[in-house]
Order: sequence, then C-alpha cells, then structure tokens
Amino acid sequence: MKALYLCTRALMGLAALAFVVTPTLAVADDFRLFTETVRVPDLGQVTNYVLATEGRRFVFVPPPKWSVKSDSKNKTVHLLPEDLRAGINFKIKLEQNSEKPELKPEQLREEIMERYPGAAITNEFKCYISGAEGIVFDVRRLLEQKTMVSSRIAFVAFGGGRVEFELTANAERIADYHFVFGALLSSFRIGPAATKPPISGQAGGLK
Repeated sequence: MKALYLCTRALMGLAALAFVVTPTLAVADDFRLFTETVRVPDLGQVTNYVLATEGRRFVFVPPPKWSVKSDSKNKTVHLLPEDLRAGINFKIKLEQNSEKPELKPEQLREEIMERYPGAAITNEFKCYISGAEGIVFDVRRLLEQKTMVSSRIAFVAFGGGRVEFELTANAERIADYHFVFGALLSSFRIGPAATKPPISGQAGGLK
C-alpha cells in the first residue's frame, strides 16, 4: 500500500502541474489542444484529439476516460487515468531545420540515463507510429528510494523534429497499461496544419 501511495502521489503531482498550466494553453497560438469530430465508415462520428503547433497537427485518440492536459511551455501533453495509477505523456521536440532527424539508439540510451540516473534499461525494440519506424525502451528505476517504477519510452522522428512518448506506472502494474499505450501509438498521426476548421472542438485541457 505504501508503494502504491508513493507512485500515486508522484502521478498526482503530474496531474496538478497539468491542471495549473491548462488556462494558459487555451490561448497559446503556437500550442493548441482541441477535439475534432470526424466521420468514420461503420463507426459514425469519432472524436479525435488534435495538437496543433509549429504548422503541424498531431492527431491521437486517448485511452477511454483518461484526462488530457497540455503544457505549452514544455511542448508536452499529459494523459492520466481516473485512479492516477499510471501516466502517459508525449513531448514534441523541434529541430532547427525541416529534415527528419536520425534516431540513434546509443544517444537515446544516454538521454534516458541522464534523465534517470541509476535506472536500468531492460528492453529495446522497434515500433511504428504514423507510418514511421521508432524505437522503444523499457526502463526500471527506484522512486524516492522506496518504490520500483517502470517506464516504457518510445521515440519517433518526423520532418523537423521528433515525438517522445512515456508510460510510467508501478513496476508490478506496468504490463496492465501496455495495451492502452500501444493503442495510443497506433492512433497517432503526424501531418501538416489543417486548412479547414474542425467540425467541432474545444481548446485547452480536456477530459
């Protein structure tokens, strides 16, 4: 129970951060999060989330009943379930030019270890996001020297930058969230900014 409390408290801190920054995001012209309704054959109307930034659109479908909050300062979107037992975020990192950066596994490993000193990378494999090949790392580390947590971190490059996704949960429960994390990656689409407004939508931190 104490381990669950520590992990949940850390995720609640993430939720609080996302809540605090939400009001500014709704008016940030270069980092807008909103919903968009589209018609899909055999399914009818489907609601997507759209992140519009730097002339690009990042479209995704979050796990059911997860909250979605945006942080324009850090170019990050946070997704949290109702029980706060896990968390997913994705971060947009832009380059100086429009070329597609090369994903170098050794360099990415170094980035992860700099972020989480003392962590262990337990697995590495390929993934495919928006038609592009990415790299996934599984990482284990101690939180507050008491609780073992795991993260699944995925990187994918696009013309002009890269997107980094991170799922984090208690090490004993991380496998319960692999499916929803994979579904999020499968739904993710990267493209140019839309020339037409969405059918319907709302800006800011959405639930």
